Amino acid sequence: MEEMKIDGGFGVLRRRCLRPVLVTLALLVVSVFSTLPSEAKSRKATASAERPSAPADPASVVGAGPKQRVVSFTFKQLGAVTPIRLRGVEGAASLPFSIRSDEVVTAAKLKLGYSYSPSLLAELSHLNVMLNGEVSSVIALPREKGLANTREIDLDPRLFTDYNKLQFRLIGHYTYKCEDPLHTSLWLELSNLGQLELTLAPLALANDLKYLPLPFFDRRDNATLKLPFVFGAAPSFGTLRAAGVLASWFGGLASYRGARFPTLLNTLPEGNAVVFLQGGEKISGLHGAAGATVSIEPHPTNPGAKLLLITGDNDEEMMRAARSIVLGNGILGGQRVTVTQDVEPPVRKPYDAPAWVPTDRPVRFAELVPQEELQVQGFFPDVIRVNFRVTPDLFTWRSPGVPLELKYRFTALPFNKSSSLNVNINGDFVRALALDESGKKLEGKDLLRLPLLDKNLALREDVLFVPPYQVGGRNQLQFHYYFELVKEGECRDSLPDNLQGAINPESTLDFSGFPHYSALPDLATFSRIGFPFTRLADLSETAVVLPEQPNADEIGAYLVLMGRMGEATAYPVLRHALVSAAEVEKVANRDLLVIGSAQDQSLMTKWADQLPLLQVDGEHRLREPDIFRRAVYRWEEEDVQLTPFPEGSLKLKGGGDLASLMAFESPLLSRRSVVLLYADKSADLAKIADAMFDSERVKNVQGDFVVADEKGDSHAKVGKTYYVGSLPLTLHLRWIFSKHPLLASLLGILIAVLLATIAYRTLRRIAAQRLGKKA
Repeated sequence: MEEMKIDGGFGVLRRRCLRPVLVTLALLVVSVFSTLPSEAKSRKATASAERPSAPADPASVVGAGPKQRVVSFTFKQLGAVTPIRLRGVEGAASLPFSIRSDEVVTAAKLKLGYSYSPSLLAELSHLNVMLNGEVSSVIALPREKGLANTREIDLDPRLFTDYNKLQFRLIGHYTYKCEDPLHTSLWLELSNLGQLELTLAPLALANDLKYLPLPFFDRRDNATLKLPFVFGAAPSFGTLRAAGVLASWFGGLASYRGARFPTLLNTLPEGNAVVFLQGGEKISGLHGAAGATVSIEPHPTNPGAKLLLITGDNDEEMMRAARSIVLGNGILGGQRVTVTQDVEPPVRKPYDAPAWVPTDRPVRFAELVPQEELQVQGFFPDVIRVNFRVTPDLFTWRSPGVPLELKYRFTALPFNKSSSLNVNINGDFVRALALDESGKKLEGKDLLRLPLLDKNLALREDVLFVPPYQVGGRNQLQFHYYFELVKEGECRDSLPDNLQGAINPESTLDFSGFPHYSALPDLATFSRIGFPFTRLADLSETAVVLPEQPNADEIGAYLVLMGRMGEATAYPVLRHALVSAAEVEKVANRDLLVIGSAQDQSLMTKWADQLPLLQVDGEHRLREPDIFRRAVYRWEEEDVQLTPFPEGSLKLKGGGDLASLMAFESPLLSRRSVVLLYADKSADLAKIADAMFDSERVKNVQGDFVVADEKGDSHAKVGKTYYVGSLPLTLHLRWIFSKHPLLASLLGILIAVLLATIAYRTLRRIAAQRLGKKA
């Protein structure tokens, strides 16, 4: 039985396959499984059912398949940013990790480094190490060896499934009676440099399109996706556009992992790859069938690798084949499929990217995160995290903030006055809500959504305003419950084991009251969420400009950029245009992404007057803004922290290794944007991608000019500012006058003079009429 689902524009293939072959093999090894605890047997059977063509005995893989590989992950790589500290009589922590579906664990080893309190009683205290709920080791804690301990533990490979959880639990005691369960002497600290070492053997996977995106991408693999794209010696722009669409799909699947697409021309890599062949092109004896065809082919020189082959007789057929993958995953099946006809989806509307929250209505938390992730328990509960993305062009000037209607519940403790729920946005504190008898209680329909047995939970509702300057692009709301234990006296304190906290999934975040208006250029919003190009998720108002004959590095930069766009929106770039510099006038009404190196991109010369960076006599010169721009800079950029204007000019000569990112208003049409990726050497275009993918380095990508350098990125604001979007007239006038108070004063004086003149003449006329009547 198979279950197939298309989710958010990207096909996600979910399989629950119970094959007759697996059933037969399972019967042959039932005696082996009988030695496992019943719970472990159940998990193992489920994992085997989810893995395509998984052998029942891992040892059989070693003899039949390619050589095994050994991988090692530190606890820091698994998510422990700081050392793991266990506190109290039952301190616990866990580290989740996953195993690729085309590999099986044949051996595993855990290397621990830990220290613990010398006050722990050795007879009563110990550390439990568990894998998926099964105890793998119990470590004694003798009092004389409290500091700098190490231990290696062998883990049973039969306990591993697709998704796993490594758990640590401290059982700690410092006295035999009248114990304070939260005494400061009850602690154990695990180094986050500890390692999980896995020996992995490959599993055979049939040449079948129904397994896509396997084996080219596996959602269980948390590493950066590195998937080679292979072309003929001189791929057409139509072929490259089809590759860009497919790269955006893989980028969306890779999500937070990031995606790189090493590009090869007329040669195959050793491992898995995606190959594009048009017409009669051949690579290493590999050729495609007639028509728009998608197939899974074995690697001609590496039996363990597979190739995703995209072929067509012309550009349109190449695009049709690519669309069949990104829109029809879950429907494709067999080794080869020929697509005779397809229907393109409708053009996307502005700001409707699947990965972005809507800005025309309140958004329920249930739309952002599964309900089970909104609940925590224990005296030291984990932080509840709600991730969301929102368009960065919301105009929040002089607003109290983004309305957050928060509904939450918690275990009510008697005589408790210091417990709180802390609310943060992107790590910045917003507000602390007291968990006491005050506050608005939920009633009516909200109570009906809660479990009937939650009689001990206190229910609350509060309206908060998230500071607008802290929201934009990628965001995370954090909710942290802090419970206070009331001391009742010696031998009377006990640690409650039923403490719970939850955020109601009907809580809402509302961006609908903000218009869309923003100042550009801004490389910060481009690097983080692809704006303004991703305003339309399918990039229907975007064109990519490549050199006339792009090389492998320039094609690779284009593919990485499309992957980044797909990741930002969770939708493939189906409608972007791809042109050469000579054809740029045809796409004048679009936003432009320009990629080039050295003298390979003719627009560098054609648009020299617009670029922040000039080339004069072999020198790179950073354009110095004029006097007027210096004067108004502080008014235009008052809310943005940028490197100030450079005094004098920056001149660089020699070296030839400059890699830069530039943004400016399109010379072809006002209020359209251009972002230029430039490098002296085409291979250095990868430096720009490195800066955009690094969570620390990306903070320096801002302004309209960035020099990417692994030793230290630099940025500046050089060009003029332009605005996109619209504001209501009254709001627009208030904003302009607030930025230019001198102008407002002069306008006020002019209006006063005008009114005074009108009043004076009117009164003179009335006086003249009276004098005339008297005469």
